[in-house]
Amino acid sequence: MSLKSLLLGSVAGAALAVPAFAADMSYPVKAPPPIVAVPVFTWTGFYLGANVGYGWGDGSAPWDRYFNYYYGGWDGYSYTGGVDPEGWFGGFQLGYNYQFINNVVLGVEADFDFGSLDDKLNYYAYATAPGVLAESYGSVRTKIEAFGTIRARLGYAMDRFLPYVTGGLAWGNVKASGDVSNYINGVYQPGLSGSASSSDTLWGWTVGAGLEYAFTDNWTAKIEYLYADLGDITWDGSSSTDIDAKLQTIKVGVNYKF
Repeated sequence: MSLKSLLLGSVAGAALAVPAFAADMSYPVKAPPPIVAVPVFTWTGFYLGANVGYGWGDGSAPWDRYFNYYYGGWDGYSYTGGVDPEGWFGGFQLGYNYQFINNVVLGVEADFDFGSLDDKLNYYAYATAPGVLAESYGSVRTKIEAFGTIRARLGYAMDRFLPYVTGGLAWGNVKASGDVSNYINGVYQPGLSGSASSSDTLWGWTVGAGLEYAFTDNWTAKIEYLYADLGDITWDGSSSTDIDAKLQTIKVGVNYKF
């Protein structure tokens, strides 16, 4: 073999070996950026907030029995208005929610509201005799100045939206007051006139539903409807007249979640 052939063979072998060697060489690779987990919003936690709303009552009483008891021998009577207190109110609430892994949210909430929800019933009765006209003007006013609830809440979290149903105990400070003025032939009779009142904190039950939205991780807003049956308040024991106090409310509120 000639020297020329030997050199050419060596060069060819070296050329074939370079790609294989290059394939075995490792090069530095830039590491990918770390994955940052985005926190998922949760409804779990304590909260405190405030609310405003409007309430309307659905009271009832056996007024015909009441008037027949006191004016049964008279020529007639009539009345207007009722015992359905309504008006604006405001207050605050506090509670706690726990969100399960399946997005069900279970919570408990207590609220306290105050305002001036009232209604008034006016009545008139008369009796006649030869040369005599007896007249009676009266009114019965019902007011709810403070009320609140202690409720459980059950909802389903759709990220930052929370529709829920709720129910539990309700209480209300209900006051009934009245006055009557009597006249004979147009002359006021102070001995036959007067006033009376009855006040009690009634306890009953409530149910409702609402929708809450978290517009930040700590602040939420809600709208809520509640129906409450507070029970009866005794207005006149002699005629066995009780006022049945029911209340419906709709309110908006904001909460701060800790």
